[in-house]
Amino acid sequence: MIASPPPPVPYPATALVVAGRRVDLTVRVLVAGVVPPPRFGREGEVLATAKAVRDAGADLVDVSLPARLLGPVARAGAMAVCARVATAAAAAEARRAGAALVLVPAGEAAGASEPAGAAGAVAVVVDDLGALPAARAVADRLGLALAVDAARWHGPEAVGREAAAIAGGCRLVRTADVRRSRRVAETMAAVLGARRP
Repeated sequence: MIASPPPPVPYPATALVVAGRRVDLTVRVLVAGVVPPPRFGREGEVLATAKAVRDAGADLVDVSLPARLLGPVARAGAMAVCARVATAAAAAEARRAGAALVLVPAGEAAGASEPAGAAGAVAVVVDDLGALPAARAVADRLGLALAVDAARWHGPEAVGREAAAIAGGCRLVRTADVRRSRRVAETMAAVLGARRP
């Protein structure tokens, strides 16, 4: 019996420009470390956590918090800031506060009246693997990057899900465990690079 060839791997035909830096998503997977809401609601807590996320190896600091907390991290200039948003209005507010990249749900991106990337860097984000094919279709149609939100995933199952999402076309992983996701991203980038035609 002759084994059938493996299915083709989706390679995004897009580059992402974040904070003036062009990232070729055909050969790179980015990790966005999540900054959780501060316990006491202070800017200093957010800044300290953002520094810890950066030091853990994140490419981006995800500050999906109110603009008054996102802004100071963006103004610190230590690294690019992204934010997960639910609406176009929230995306505009995050950009005004200094977010270099916004992560929007596929439905919001699909309903945009102008190309979502026109006002800044945008990625389509999914929460689960079941939504990946539809989100990938939206991202491909609009020429946007595809991201997976793995912030709620834990343990060995998270590793498998992140790897499957990357193999399915996601090139940005939003995570609460930067070290784990960095290892998965680097391993999968090497595997995908070896499979490139």
